[in-house]
Amino acid sequence: MIFKYRARTATGLISTGTREAANESAAITWMREQGWSPISIEAAGGAGAVSAGKSGGSSLLKGELFPKKVTLKDKNVLFKQMATMVNAGITIAATMDLMASQIENKTLATAIAEIRDAVSSGVTTAAAFARHPKIFNNLEIALIRAGEEGGVLDVSLARLASFVEAQYALQKKIKSAMMYPSVIIFFTLVTLVALCVGIVPLFKKAFANIGVKEMPLLTSIIFGFSDFLKAYWFLIPIPFIAAVVALKQVNKTEEGRRVLDRIKLRLPLMGDIIFKSIMARAFRTFATLVTAGVSILDAIEMSAGVADNYVIGDAFRVMKERAQNGVMLSITIKEQKLFPAMVAHMVAVGEETGQVDDVLSKVADWYDMELDERIKALTSIIEPVMIVFVGLVVGLVVASVFIPIIQAMQKFM
Repeated sequence: MIFKYRARTATGLISTGTREAANESAAITWMREQGWSPISIEAAGGAGAVSAGKSGGSSLLKGELFPKKVTLKDKNVLFKQMATMVNAGITIAATMDLMASQIENKTLATAIAEIRDAVSSGVTTAAAFARHPKIFNNLEIALIRAGEEGGVLDVSLARLASFVEAQYALQKKIKSAMMYPSVIIFFTLVTLVALCVGIVPLFKKAFANIGVKEMPLLTSIIFGFSDFLKAYWFLIPIPFIAAVVALKQVNKTEEGRRVLDRIKLRLPLMGDIIFKSIMARAFRTFATLVTAGVSILDAIEMSAGVADNYVIGDAFRVMKERAQNGVMLSITIKEQKLFPAMVAHMVAVGEETGQVDDVLSKVADWYDMELDERIKALTSIIEPVMIVFVGLVVGLVVASVFIPIIQAMQKFM
C-alpha cells in the first residue's frame, strides 16, 4: 500500500511525501528509523488518517484504549530530561519532539506531542503546557513561565524536576506508612469471614448433633454472625459503599470539606502524619516558587492550593492577606497556632538576611525529617498493635468454639 506521511525531522523541519509499506505500522516504523517523529499518516486513497500529535489520533500511536495516569515519577523523568536538553542548547520544539518519541507513558507522550506542535506554531512553552491542566498543575506551569520569561528555562526545569522528585519521595513515605496496617486489616477480615463461613457452621452442626442447646453468650454471638454472613453475604459491601458515597457527597460541599479536613488532622496516629506531610509539601512549593522568581503573594496562593486542606490553606491565605498589608511573614506565622514557634523563628531569620527561599527550603526539610521520625515511630507501634488485633479476632472465634466443648466435657466428668 502507498501511504502519505507527514513527519518532523531531527533538525525540526517538516517532511512530507509517500511511502510504500505493508501497513500503517510498517510505515511508522520506517519514519522512526529515519530519526523522524511521525505527525500524521494516511493511505494514499485518503482513508484512515492517523495523527501522532492530535487527540483524535489512532490507538496505534496513542498506544492505549484507556489513558494511563501520569504519575509524579513520569513527570520527574520528563522535567529532568528537558532540563538537560535545553541546557545543551536544543530548542524547545526539538526537545519536545525527542521526548514524545521516548516517553513510555502514552498519555504523557500524546500531550508532549501536542505541546510540541503548539510551540512550533508560536505558542509559548508555558501556554502550551497550560493546555493540559489534567496533567500539569498551576505550580508547574508557573515555574516554566518564570524560567521562560527570565531566560533561565533550563534552571527552572531542573528546579521543577527536583521539586517533583521530592513530592514523589513524600508520596512514597505516606504510602509505605499506610500499606502495612491496610494489608493486615484486610487479611484479618478475610480470615474472620473464612472462619465464620467455613469452620464455625461445622462446629454448630456438631453441637446440635450431641445435644448441646445452651450456648455461652460469646458463642451465640459468633454463631449468629456466622448465620448472617451465610444468608446475607451480599450485604457485606453495602456499608462500605455507603460510607464512600456519603464521604464523597460531603466532600462536594465547602463546609463538608472543611469538617473532613479538620477531622483528618485530628485522627489518632495518622493525623500528625497527614499534617506534617501537607506542611512539607506546602513549604516545599513555597520555597521552589520564590526561588524561581515568582512573587511572594502568588507563591503563597499556590502553596495554599497545593496543601489541599482547608485548615492549612486558610492559614496560608491569612499570610497572603497580611503580607498585602505589609505584615512580615514571620509575624503572621508566629501568631497562628498551626505553626511551631521554630518555623516562625526560621522565617524571621530568612527575612532579616534576605534568604527567605533558603529558609523555606530548610523548613520543608525539617517537616520531612519530622515526618520520617513519625513514620518510624508509627511503624514500631503498629506492628505489635496489629499482632494483638489479629490475635484477639482469631482468639474470639476460637474461644467461641472451644468454650462449649470444655463445658460439655466438664458435664461428663
